[in-house]
Amino acid sequence: MSVVETAPSGASPADAVASLAVEDLHVAFGGNRVLIGVDLNFTPGFNGLIGPNGAGKTTVFNVISGYVRSTQGGVRLHGEDLLHMSRTQRVKSGIGRTFQAPRLILDATVMENTLLGRHHLFRWGHFAELLLLPQQRREETEARQICMEMLDRFGLAEAAHEEAGALSLGSQKLVEVARALVANPTVVLLDEPAAGLGADDVTVLLRGLREIQAERNLCVIIIEHDLQLVTSLCPKISVLHFGEIISEGSPEHVTSDPAVIEAYLGHGFEAEGGGEIHEVEGPLSEHHHIDHVEEEGTLEEVWIDDDGTEQEEPS
Repeated sequence: MSVVETAPSGASPADAVASLAVEDLHVAFGGNRVLIGVDLNFTPGFNGLIGPNGAGKTTVFNVISGYVRSTQGGVRLHGEDLLHMSRTQRVKSGIGRTFQAPRLILDATVMENTLLGRHHLFRWGHFAELLLLPQQRREETEARQICMEMLDRFGLAEAAHEEAGALSLGSQKLVEVARALVANPTVVLLDEPAAGLGADDVTVLLRGLREIQAERNLCVIIIEHDLQLVTSLCPKISVLHFGEIISEGSPEHVTSDPAVIEAYLGHGFEAEGGGEIHEVEGPLSEHHHIDHVEEEGTLEEVWIDDDGTEQEEPS
């Protein structure tokens, strides 16, 4: 089985009712306008969100999941406004996500980290646990079974009782994907899930995501610099550049769009009929690849606690 397979055929994503709608979204950090009137409709299935570094992709995820407050616009999940909700309420409403750098408790086990994804679903609290109530024990046993099955899908069952900090970065990212999925989301935001993974781990990741998406009809939104992965997985791709959507559509449309080629590579490049990119004004330098862009620079973002307190944090 190859690491990257062809995207499934079927009805156009535009024919489906949007699961998640981003409407006229604006975000500014001081005088820095990061998002400018962004409109996006994400439907059940795989959706790609791509663009050069600093384009504002992660900021879109941060607004949807409640880590950044927008200055204007709306975010609706199945028609319900999310922007007035806390991060915990958004998780309960069906938003799950991962981060570019895994946010795990490194001295806790893989199982304990994964169980955190089920926390909002528990009906019985710590008091019931102290009293050893049978209802609470049954609930925890069921949760552990669900988590173990999810870890097994991503090749992590044998590491379930190891400390998360002992795992490789790639395996930690898979743990975070598993934690997001056991929360029973309807929309999953995956921020560069394949970055740092070897070919075998990418195969495991994609196989697990395909299976779970098909079983649950999830809306999966992926930020990824590897265009080969995105174009093979996502029937619809949106391209963000300098805070604005510059192209949207099928993989074939997006990868042959001159605006997208220029955003990634600059002037002097064009796409041939087969989608191959070539230079028309001189030799292509080695560091210019449309399927990968190295991280550069920093951006100040405003992260919001559930109590509404704003904190500046570089990302």
